[in-house]
Amino acid sequence: MPQFIKHSNLRTRSRVGVPSAWAPGRILPAAVATLRDLVVSNSPVKSYIMWIDGVGAWQLYAGSSFSIGAPTFESSSADVTLLANISRRHATLHYESDHWRVTADHLTTVSGRTVDSAVGLRSGDQLCLADRVKLGFRVPSKLSSSAVIDFESNHRPAHTVDGIILMVDHCLLGPRCDQHICCPDWPDIVVLYVQHGSLYCRSSLPLNVDGKLVSASFPLKHGAVVDGEGLRFRIEEIR
Repeated sequence: MPQFIKHSNLRTRSRVGVPSAWAPGRILPAAVATLRDLVVSNSPVKSYIMWIDGVGAWQLYAGSSFSIGAPTFESSSADVTLLANISRRHATLHYESDHWRVTADHLTTVSGRTVDSAVGLRSGDQLCLADRVKLGFRVPSKLSSSAVIDFESNHRPAHTVDGIILMVDHCLLGPRCDQHICCPDWPDIVVLYVQHGSLYCRSSLPLNVDGKLVSASFPLKHGAVVDGEGLRFRIEEIR
């Protein structure tokens, strides 16, 4: 059984010779180009946890509207639950018409501005829930509208993870710091996306799933282990 080792994610570090963003006019990676118009439908949010060998653990949510709140034993709990003294449904992040916005049911600020009803979100904003829970919001890639939630206070989900991905189209994993999860030692990009209600993986790299060589695009079942030269990760659906 592969061993998955947790390390601090290196997404914020620049690397010599690696630009921080795709240059204007640069050809899109083949693994991404065919997915540009793919957006997750407004269906119930699906949740996954991903362990990346040598990088860390991440929680991945696929949808277009994501509620945030405290855990509850009721069936109508928030999509993203944090171990914090906040409401069970405190605020909701929405992606619609190429824009992110947040609506607040309880005290929420965006970069110091109190949210009365709904406000737009920009990459680099800080969300503060109930004056104590601080979350960073960023959209790191020009190739995807999916967002990353960073923990800026000592409040975490029940699962021990390094961050949260809100996937509205696709999630980019690779060696660049402008990808959703920076995997510095990987040779190339790997793309995760949802199609027909299932999580898929795509890459120009030769990859194995549970020890079997797969084609360029393939579904990921619960507990799947993906590996290739210089990379390995495991993904599980949270049910």
